[in-house]
Amino acid sequence: MATKHVFDNPVGLVEKNLRGGVALNPALRFYAPHKVVYDPTHPKDKVAIISGGGAGHEPAHAGYTGRGMLAACISGDIFASPSAAQICSGLDLANTDAGVIFVVNNYTGDCLNFGLAAEKARAALAYTGNTTSGGVESVIVADDVAVGRKRGGLVGRRGLAGNIFTCKILGAASMKGLNVKEIANLGRHLIDNMVAVGTSLDHCHVPGRPKGAEERGALAEDAAELGMGIHNEPGFKHMEKKPEPEALISEMLDYLLNPDDEDRAYTPFDKDDAPILFVNNLGGISNLEMNAITDVTIELLASKWGLHPSRVLCNPYMTSLNAPGFGISLINQARFKKNTGQCLLELLDAPTDAFSWAAVQTGWGKASGQPRDRKAEEAEASERLEKARKAGGSVSGLSSEGSSKSSGPVNADPELVKKAITAACAATVEVEPELTKFDTIVGDGDCGETLMQAGQAVKKALDAGKIPLDNAAGTVLGIGSVIESAMGGTSGAIYALFFAGLVQGLISGDAASAGKPAGAREWGAAALSALENLGRYTPARPGDRTLVDALDPFCRAIGSGKPLAEAVEAAKKGAEATKGMTARLGRATYVGSKEDGDMPPDPGAWGVWALTDGLRKGLGL
Repeated sequence: MATKHVFDNPVGLVEKNLRGGVALNPALRFYAPHKVVYDPTHPKDKVAIISGGGAGHEPAHAGYTGRGMLAACISGDIFASPSAAQICSGLDLANTDAGVIFVVNNYTGDCLNFGLAAEKARAALAYTGNTTSGGVESVIVADDVAVGRKRGGLVGRRGLAGNIFTCKILGAASMKGLNVKEIANLGRHLIDNMVAVGTSLDHCHVPGRPKGAEERGALAEDAAELGMGIHNEPGFKHMEKKPEPEALISEMLDYLLNPDDEDRAYTPFDKDDAPILFVNNLGGISNLEMNAITDVTIELLASKWGLHPSRVLCNPYMTSLNAPGFGISLINQARFKKNTGQCLLELLDAPTDAFSWAAVQTGWGKASGQPRDRKAEEAEASERLEKARKAGGSVSGLSSEGSSKSSGPVNADPELVKKAITAACAATVEVEPELTKFDTIVGDGDCGETLMQAGQAVKKALDAGKIPLDNAAGTVLGIGSVIESAMGGTSGAIYALFFAGLVQGLISGDAASAGKPAGAREWGAAALSALENLGRYTPARPGDRTLVDALDPFCRAIGSGKPLAEAVEAAKKGAEATKGMTARLGRATYVGSKEDGDMPPDPGAWGVWALTDGLRKGLGL
């Protein structure tokens, strides 16, 4: 597996990637602060299809932004979902009066952050009394069959390359003039008629991370994994000896088509259904082999299953950086048409100028050779956002509007609060190597970096005076706003939701109306309120091997009046207890079983303990 990169340092790499992408289509614009690529020429009377996710999946999603596909897309950092704040900016920049469809891959962070953005959008529409908009709907892409119903549990099927196919179909439906409800219905029927499975010969390598085979979870020379996802997580089935191509692809097709497999038979196929074959390159397989894979797949579909594809597509649609793997998707277009009355083949064949689906042939104008004015384009995006905020009902402006209206109890000692926040931020830097090591074993390796980036962003905002220190709710709201913008992924959404609940708990407390100092009692009650609020948005509970295993005992300890030091110790014990747990939520759900002694603590839970311990040290307790 190649570990050499032109860009060894990942800092700024995502932004450079997006700028390079928009250079290929003259219609596109890029809003760098929130990593939004959008098409300002999208017809305002057509529904806007919006998608996104972590970087590292290129050409997704910037390559699929343009007429006939996405009106806007939002990128997170490598393998980390974009934050709700980023998504809200993307929604405001989308050029539409007809409503919005979010196309979201079924990963916890993506679902939480896009869900939070959708809720904010609905709140903004209700607040302004806007009855002309088509509204906001989400289509959750869950096409992977490898994990199956039993192991998927609460999580369900993962989203794979079917995300891009969905963007194409829904983009064509938008250009056809269908409304939000009609398009969302098509999207859900499409997922019901789509199955996918992936395999890889090795894990990919993320720029800037250790290159040692053990540190990056490399597979042995002859090994392969079946059921590979798109975030470097281990496959469902490990094979020490890679099967011959025909045997490997045959097993993959069994996963997709075997009607007797109760765990994976999601979509029935009859011999006259003429499915669409969609073959995805994870990024590191040569075109020579990809075409051969497609050929073998077509032969096996005919010889073993009596199926003959009506369309065949093969390309790197949604990659996993440079992973040497591929995925096979089958879509039952005949069943889709029977259920919806719409011809999937016509929607698939409809034109688009998204540069990674087909070459852009119009709109270039004269060959002037003038470079793009990036600063002017960013200023244009900022102006559009400011205009949307001044008009009222802006989704991306809700946080800044709320920060000016904070109320509740005051901070008795603002300087001590500043020391506590500073110490908690420092703790994120200290614990990063440990969290990265843990997450490399059980996840995709980004937990430590994500938490550290959030801590550094909070410290920067604190030093710049952007976090109020005289008002308790204002302090929490300021920190929460920074985290929402700086911290992607599942943990970012959970932290943002917790901090939002903490604000409400402080404002509704007994000391709020009198403007009294917030003491241990007020903070404890607010923490319990925030924990309860968080439970409305995530099924995670103690015992599920998530950050809640540390957060829950911490909140309950201070909520019951115990000293902070005891609450921190409760958080640590909760985190340590995750070593022997089986994950029921998040990407760790897909990791194969290990001996208890080989499993580290859950990285998210360990990060919560580190933060609370830093807070304790900053308060001098």
